[in-house]
Amino acid sequence: MTAARAIPALLAALALPSCDWMPGKPTLADKWQAPSEITSFTELYNSNCLGCHADGRSIAGSNTLKDPLYLSLLAPEKLREIIAAGINGHSMPAFAKENGGQLTDQQIDILVAGIMEWRDPSKLPAAPIPPYSAPLGDVAAGNAAFAQYCASCHGADGNGGEKAGSVVNPYYLDLVSDQYLRTIAIAGRPELGCPDFAHRVPGRPMSPQEVSDVTAWLVSRRVNEFGQPPQTIPNQP
Repeated sequence: MTAARAIPALLAALALPSCDWMPGKPTLADKWQAPSEITSFTELYNSNCLGCHADGRSIAGSNTLKDPLYLSLLAPEKLREIIAAGINGHSMPAFAKENGGQLTDQQIDILVAGIMEWRDPSKLPAAPIPPYSAPLGDVAAGNAAFAQYCASCHGADGNGGEKAGSVVNPYYLDLVSDQYLRTIAIAGRPELGCPDFAHRVPGRPMSPQEVSDVTAWLVSRRVNEFGQPPQTIPNQP
């Protein structure tokens, strides 16, 4: 090949890598990533959390994670513990690789940081918020508190009323932990129309003790098909 012919051929070869304008060429964003390499909060959340924690979706044992009051109850380290280790005996799985999941420590940190960004102090009730966890209260007092704060929606015995369904159904109570019942007593389920502790009775927020008492009453209603308390499951978040 003569020099005159070699030069155009060389120039054409050098131009080949610059064909990025061609339609259908994948971008760097389209490049496949191993699951352990994903660092996008949105992608991690949609792939691992959205199925149970989607806004407006009623799944026993799960909360909407965009509720400012619910997030105000959780310390970041507690949220991380729940994501990493799951909730024993209930529907929340463990996501940390060390616990049989598929997420790295870095990915769990990304989830925690992203979820905590949904906190909004401006949307919290004015009343003092009861603590996230506390010992169970008095069952009899809980029955009275339930009648005052909850019966108008769930019926006097908790088996359901005109506005809401049963909260003592044995299948429901078998799915949820003691802590979940307490959390709902405080934060409600706003996506389902269930008010929080400060808005069930106008001008009369539930006290921390009343929250503990109602939780104790609900836990006391957890029985098996023979009317006996079921096998104890360790109380988890």
